[in-house]
Amino acid sequence: MVVLLSCLLFSCTRDKDTVGVQQGDSRARPLAVLQAGKYPLWFQFTDDGPVLIDTIEDACFSAAFIPWPLARHISFILARDDELMMSVNRDGFIYLSPWQSGKAENDGIGLYRLIGGEYWQRYTTGAFFLLGEDRKPLALLYRDDRFVDSDQPVPPARLWTFNLQAVLPYTTPMPLLDDFPPEEGWNIDSLRRGSDANWYFRASRKTEARSEIRMLRAGDFTASGEQVSLGPFQNSALPEPVSAAPQVLREMLGIVFSESGYSAANVISPEFQCARLFAADPNSGAIAGFYSGAYLLVVSANGEAFYIETFAASTPTASTSTLAGSVRRFSLPGLPEGFVYTGVSMIAGAVFASWEEQEGYSIGAAGFMVIDSPIVR
Repeated sequence: MVVLLSCLLFSCTRDKDTVGVQQGDSRARPLAVLQAGKYPLWFQFTDDGPVLIDTIEDACFSAAFIPWPLARHISFILARDDELMMSVNRDGFIYLSPWQSGKAENDGIGLYRLIGGEYWQRYTTGAFFLLGEDRKPLALLYRDDRFVDSDQPVPPARLWTFNLQAVLPYTTPMPLLDDFPPEEGWNIDSLRRGSDANWYFRASRKTEARSEIRMLRAGDFTASGEQVSLGPFQNSALPEPVSAAPQVLREMLGIVFSESGYSAANVISPEFQCARLFAADPNSGAIAGFYSGAYLLVVSANGEAFYIETFAASTPTASTSTLAGSVRRFSLPGLPEGFVYTGVSMIAGAVFASWEEQEGYSIGAAGFMVIDSPIVR
């Protein structure tokens, strides 16, 4: 188990209130290069970014509980090719990618932090998805008015992205939302992919005379949305049926559900534009999943893990892939009481899992863990 620090921690800073394109900055460098081993690497979010801690027990009683829209935690995870990307609420982005230094003993996983600065600290992250042929990651920031009282203005820059050619995140436009300009007080406080593959969003604004709320949907991000009633908007948050998953994943979920006792999974995959929630029982609690196309890994809140994979068919007349045996089970490192795993992915043969300390709708300590996979080598 080794962590090679490749640059001074937190050396990248952002001027106060800076908003706009930052593509002219120098190329981002990894905060650290991780070498996953049999013992976990624990990272906890702090005001200065993710910090390596000796053990998860060190996170106990280290952070006050605050409502989740205000808390620093991994809000969404995306997979693109062999990369993992996370939006960190009230902070910015975390990016993981295989790292090759030219010396095999120094190879590992590059850990990048793209800092949103004081601007991001004011707003809640409400969506994270991939867009276009180049699968650009986009995060939506909004002012939370429904969960907490806020004295912040509507965010003038809603959508943010990043790439490694710049050390800071930068803003990007979206025609779908242009009919509700922030300079007129419109706040986009919800944006999600519905089970019908349409995108649903909610626009609201408060004036001295009254409050306005509009709920809309669109098939893509290039045109104006059509207004919908409350029913379809609420239904867009329901899980997708398992039948909507790709065939191999559908079969895998059926086996995992039957062996695990769970009936829903929130799945991240390089094949998906965003995380997708599939359920055999819409009322079931969900486990976190990662689907690579060749295998499925799912993890419960307490770290119980289930793994199933495919193998290529050996004859031309057979199916292109077949499920390889039954589910294999293992456990992620144990968490203290009140802590839960919230998301899981795999990268370069290592398991990545986000964790939080939870109390009702509040979050205390939060971070992520990386460990060598006991299944995939």
